[in-house]
Amino acid sequence: MRRALLATMFLASCSDSTSGDTLFDTGLCVDRACSQIADGVIEYQPRFELWANTATKRRWLALPAGTKIDTSDMDRWVFPVGTKVWKEFTSDGVRVETRYIVKEGEDDNSQESWRYDAYVWSSSQTEAVNTPAGKADANGTKHDVPARKDCKKCHEQLRPSRLLGVEAIQLDFDSPVADLGDLIAMGLLTAPPAGPAPHFPLPGDATTQAAFGYLHANCSNCHSTTSFAYSETLLDVRLLTTKLASVMATPTYLTTVNAPALGQLSGTIVSPKDPDGSVLIQEMNLAEPLDRMPPLATEIVDPEGQEILRAWIDSL
Repeated sequence: MRRALLATMFLASCSDSTSGDTLFDTGLCVDRACSQIADGVIEYQPRFELWANTATKRRWLALPAGTKIDTSDMDRWVFPVGTKVWKEFTSDGVRVETRYIVKEGEDDNSQESWRYDAYVWSSSQTEAVNTPAGKADANGTKHDVPARKDCKKCHEQLRPSRLLGVEAIQLDFDSPVADLGDLIAMGLLTAPPAGPAPHFPLPGDATTQAAFGYLHANCSNCHSTTSFAYSETLLDVRLLTTKLASVMATPTYLTTVNAPALGQLSGTIVSPKDPDGSVLIQEMNLAEPLDRMPPLATEIVDPEGQEILRAWIDSL
């Protein structure tokens, strides 16, 4: 059932429109080889990384001139029409793709308000071309570029923003590029948080924070209250700025520790001091990629992520 659900989600609503034949057409770069980023484009980096089969990434954000991000709800940012986001993937030292998301409509309840495109880099690294169908083993690497329809499977779960890394929790740290403090200083938030950074410190020790951050970045797009999966699993690992008073007050703790697995699964999601007996770890190690968590865009089990989560479970 789970595999079928993932395979059919959103297929009927995916548009075949594009943002241009090449990455250059999107406005990210001043040249086709993207050796220089265009003025007004902001490079950012999330605090907690999404695992992508060892690929490294760079990310950029651009807002239309004179606009701001509506942060009246600090956990659900609303972006102005025309917002653009890019993410570049490098695998085995080779630049393989740059993904592009643009907001085209005002209605954040519509699956057509955001468009998703992936641009595959040529072997000469001189140009990236829009590839709606995706591409397996791009540029001779093991990196698979997703089809446009697959992008919605993750991003359309997180409404209204759709942007998994441009948010308060992910940007509230001292980043080497733009972070929450920089967005505040640039006047890009309608309701900026007051006081010094960090504005939303995570509860718990470093082990707990690392585990919560990993789950937030890698799992919460599907396992949060806005997702299709929530009604089946009741699993919510999304960190909220309003629920950080203590470790045990977080939805992450409340819906995982000693919580029974629901749906097709059986056992306890997180069994204290028993990583191997925890469904959370078992699901990450399943042999079939479409059953393994996370089920999309990963072929290799994340060894560092496993260590982070095992350390946390052992500490409980």
